[in-house]
Amino acid sequence: MPEKSYHHGELREALLNAALDLVRAEGPGALSLRRLAKAVGVSAMAPYHHFPDRGALLAAVATRGFEQLQESKLANHAAHHNLADALATGAANYCRFILDNPNLYRLMSDPALVERADDPHLIAAAQAPAAMLLQMVTQLFAECDVEDIAPRDGATMLWGIAHGLGTLAIDGQLTDPQAITLSEQGAAAMIRDWTRRGPSNRVGD
Repeated sequence: MPEKSYHHGELREALLNAALDLVRAEGPGALSLRRLAKAVGVSAMAPYHHFPDRGALLAAVATRGFEQLQESKLANHAAHHNLADALATGAANYCRFILDNPNLYRLMSDPALVERADDPHLIAAAQAPAAMLLQMVTQLFAECDVEDIAPRDGATMLWGIAHGLGTLAIDGQLTDPQAITLSEQGAAAMIRDWTRRGPSNRVGD
C-alpha cells in the first residue's frame, strides 16, 4: 500500500485523531506508534517526527481529552445564567463526559500521566477544568456569604460527586442514567446546604 501524503501540520492532527479513536475504542493499552502509523497509512517512523515516544503520544491524547472536557464545561456554563444551576448541571455534565469517554477518562485520570512535568500543554489542559470549577465555587461562596467552607474544598466535593458516580457507572456499579441523575441531585443538595449556611441566612442575623 502506498504511503499517504500529508501537508505540513496535517500528519500530527491525523495521528492524534486516530489515537483518540483507538483509545476510545480499545483503551490506552492498545495504543502504539507502529499501530498508529499503519492506521493513518504512513511509514512506521513517521509518527516519531511528532511524538518522540509512546508517553508523549499518550500525553497528547490526554491533553485533547481535557480540552474537550473544558469545551463541554464552558458550553454548560453558558447555558445556565444561575450559578447554582450551572454548578449542579455541571456535575451531571462531567459525569456524562466520563460515561461517553470511559477509556479516555481513565487515561486522563492516570496520576503518572497527568504529573508529567515535562509537558506544559498537558499540565495546562488538565488544570483548566479544575480552575474553572474553583472560580465558580469561589464566586458562589462570595455571593452567598459562605465563610465556613473553603472554596477549594467545596470544588473538591463537587468534583468528587461527579467523578465518583461516573467511575462507579463505568465499573458497572450504577447505570448511566442513575449516575447522571445522582450527580446533579447530589451537587444541587450540597449547593443548597451551602447557600443556606451563609451569615445572612443564619437564624438570629
